[in-house]
Amino acid sequence: MKRIVLAGLAIATLLSGQAAFAQETTEFTSPNADVEYLGIDGTFTLDTSVPSSLHDPRNPARIVFNQMEEFSFYRDMQGEQAIAENCRYVYQGAAPDPHYYPEFQTSIWDLFELAPESENCSAFTYVALRSPHGEPAHMHFRYGGEESSFETLLNMSTVEPDSAELNPWWSSYCAEGVTACD
Repeated sequence: MKRIVLAGLAIATLLSGQAAFAQETTEFTSPNADVEYLGIDGTFTLDTSVPSSLHDPRNPARIVFNQMEEFSFYRDMQGEQAIAENCRYVYQGAAPDPHYYPEFQTSIWDLFELAPESENCSAFTYVALRSPHGEPAHMHFRYGGEESSFETLLNMSTVEPDSAELNPWWSSYCAEGVTACD
């Protein structure tokens, strides 16, 4: 009986945490709310001037966004070596960065979840990105597979700095054709 009660408490705690997270995402608006497709339309490549971004094996070299609904990920800058293509996403809202917000009011992540009909894209089930901003335009990007969550991706900002592990994970991407943008 004790195990059943503890399991019930664990499930209730998990569900209340998810509800709190869902409520948190509805309270924030993307800094790009007034930009068509939140600015998530077009091609972005790794910022070659940021070594931690360029050398981090988690970062696809090229990401192509089609009107914030379809994303494709490539190992190379030219887009010839696909990791996952034509992945369909559903926008889930915006959430603040747990480390940089509220000090930096625009430090808000846009969250996307893989649509069920997308095959061969499960490594990118959850996508969090700081929508394109700055001059020149750039963005920051994180992703996780089916075992991940938005909360996991956001909390990567709070990981203790470790240059050997390239943490915290803070990839930088430039608009296509720009090589230094952060």
